[in-house]
Amino acid sequence: MNYFLLCAYNEEKNISCLINEIRKNFKYEFKILVVDDGSTDNTLFELERIKSDDLIVLKHNKNLGLGCALKTGFLYIFEKLNLNDKDNIITMDADNTHPVELANLMVEKIKDGKDIVIASRYQKNSRQLGVPLIRKFLSFLARIILKILFYHPSIKDYTSGYRAYAGRIIKNLINSYGENFIIEKNFVVQLEILVKLLNFKPDVYELPICLKYYKKCGKSKLKIVKDITSYLNFIVKYLKR
Repeated sequence: MNYFLLCAYNEEKNISCLINEIRKNFKYEFKILVVDDGSTDNTLFELERIKSDDLIVLKHNKNLGLGCALKTGFLYIFEKLNLNDKDNIITMDADNTHPVELANLMVEKIKDGKDIVIASRYQKNSRQLGVPLIRKFLSFLARIILKILFYHPSIKDYTSGYRAYAGRIIKNLINSYGENFIIEKNFVVQLEILVKLLNFKPDVYELPICLKYYKKCGKSKLKIVKDITSYLNFIVKYLKR
């Protein structure tokens, strides 16, 4: 089974379109798990409106952050859906900026033996359409720093949220770290997960992505100063080990 894990906070204008895109374009067996992270708009109403057997919705009563939402989703798949080695988990942004059709190629790479497949903004033929220049610059700067600190020959994009994980490696992560497999609460969680998974010597592969940021409706959840501080704190904690 392929599980799409979507973390949504105030995505009433995006979430139904994304789910319909998955239903229309993903060619393998799948279920969609949406963690509503305390939305204050009509996100839950939209999810109920399009709910079917392929859609599971979990709810946080208040906004806890991306890290907590991912943790809720991974644990539900691991414990309640009995994640097995042959399952795959695909994480992607809930704002409809990630091309769903790429998930087919990501799953094919997992079937070929890869443990982690990343939709990378920095592979040849990747494009970022409509992304503000300041975000492009900060992402590029982060890429250089993280490549130095957490070097892996197959990774250029350490913070992409669009990834496919083999079930076996997520099981290893949760079994090894227990409740602490995710600690970070905001966007730095993507780096945290990847750094912890690198301890298992995974076979990692990157695919180029066409990021369509112009399709996003609503405000960005990224808080630049706060998130830069979180990245710096994570790096300091890691280097002190």
